[in-house]
Amino acid sequence: MVTTPNASNSSGIVPESLKDHKELLSKLDQYASTVLCNEEDPLKRSQLLRLYADEVGFPLNERTAAIVLSRAAGAINGVAEPRRRGQKLDTAPVPWAWEGVIMSGTFNLLVAPPKVGKSALMVGMISAWHHGEESYLGQRLHGVCPKVYIVGTDQPESDWFTLFKREGLVTSDGELGGPVEMLWHTGAPLHLTDEGITHLGEIAAENPGSLFLLDSYHACCAVLGLEEAASSFDGPARKLAEALAPHKATLAMIHHTNKSVSGGNATQASRGSNALPAAASLTILMNWFKQPAEGQTQNDHRVVVKTQGRAKGTTLLIELQDDGWIHHGDGESVLAAEAMQEAADELQGRQADVFDYIKDRWILGEFTVAGTELSSHFNLERNKTSRCLRSLVRKGLIEEAGMTEAGPMGGRPSPLYRPVGGSSSEAWQTSQTSQASRVCMERSSLPPLTALPSNDRGCSESGGLTPTPGTPVELHRNGDWNNGWVVSDASDLHAVRVAKLGSPNVTVGQLRWELDVRPCQSSPFKADPVEPDPFDF
Repeated sequence: MVTTPNASNSSGIVPESLKDHKELLSKLDQYASTVLCNEEDPLKRSQLLRLYADEVGFPLNERTAAIVLSRAAGAINGVAEPRRRGQKLDTAPVPWAWEGVIMSGTFNLLVAPPKVGKSALMVGMISAWHHGEESYLGQRLHGVCPKVYIVGTDQPESDWFTLFKREGLVTSDGELGGPVEMLWHTGAPLHLTDEGITHLGEIAAENPGSLFLLDSYHACCAVLGLEEAASSFDGPARKLAEALAPHKATLAMIHHTNKSVSGGNATQASRGSNALPAAASLTILMNWFKQPAEGQTQNDHRVVVKTQGRAKGTTLLIELQDDGWIHHGDGESVLAAEAMQEAADELQGRQADVFDYIKDRWILGEFTVAGTELSSHFNLERNKTSRCLRSLVRKGLIEEAGMTEAGPMGGRPSPLYRPVGGSSSEAWQTSQTSQASRVCMERSSLPPLTALPSNDRGCSESGGLTPTPGTPVELHRNGDWNNGWVVSDASDLHAVRVAKLGSPNVTVGQLRWELDVRPCQSSPFKADPVEPDPFDF
């Protein structure tokens, strides 16, 4: 369909009414700029613009007035000068206040369930920083503690006093001391209204590089009537960050998690819209290490702290006691071990039996287990054994640790397996197996070996004949000599390899003759009975 312009457009004639309307809109824009330059109160700005619009016969609703004022503010402030091609970028490393946990000069969001110790953690860090500690909970503190301003609208003054007293931030007379310059609390609150944000911005301008602790975001925004699920939920937080940023102030803001949090990260756990964690440079998630069952009390008071954002992540395992927080070490390794234990606890049937066998063999003497040995021990077909082992590998419970060597009778090599983390000398040491095997301890404590000279009769100096392949031998494990093995390779007396009697593909190497392995003292077909230790509880 072809259309043709009307006569007014083709002739370039503009209707008088359109000219009048454009002039009216231009007057509204000019008046909005005048209002911004002469009135600080945001509410009065909107009201003044709407009154003027009514006077000139062009009434505005509140939303339209806000848009006109926003455009006028943009015209006044202009556009910031960008970094252009060829100009040098800022390559300074990420500045930290508390290494890996709190970034300096930017917006940090701490997300946690109620009563897990959010405020106590931040007050403890401030106290350690103020008292000149080089680190806190294993993480380095950088520089000198700055002035601190606490917007603690979520707690009464008495609760803040309890925290300050424990951390040594009050005088003997109960007066506010240390680096804390100002404290707002439930009885004397500060909210993130435009006036409140402006006031904090003025404080930051007078005290560059200060630390602002806000507890909590919900309490400080309650009077604004914001919908937590709305995308505009982050509005006050962004305005506050913008007000503090020019003065290199550090903002640590506390926010609550949703009810369903059970791990994950701060973005997923944050209550309400994800716009709030998206506005922060670094998010920190605090949560109980072990959640109690429904209706049960919290007996495990360990807390996991995990960071995520525009810098390296950190995981801590800490616990709040009567005299403050204590550090339980690297949280990643503990979480990994806990995840492995949970996966192991969920095993059933054949998988549980196979995993227990592999784990017990490793604990016994750091022996890897071949698939052929498992097939023989559990009377399984090879394909069923393979499926079981692959499933345990996928669940992160076992890992491959090489291949078997062809035994004296030949045979196809088979993969060897051990528990995940078996390369660590402390791996899989549970309460039931906390005592390391005597073989392992002796191997780690013996000095470097020298060659054993042989006499002219082919015997070692300590006596006994040189072993040959097929010789029945005993292995020294757990303080006892156990038979059921034969020599596979004895070309090096300091690296003897033996094979399991009846399972030639199951071998153990790097054994020292007459220290880890010796000739059989009894029938190789029946292990000597081991009397239980009556004092071994």
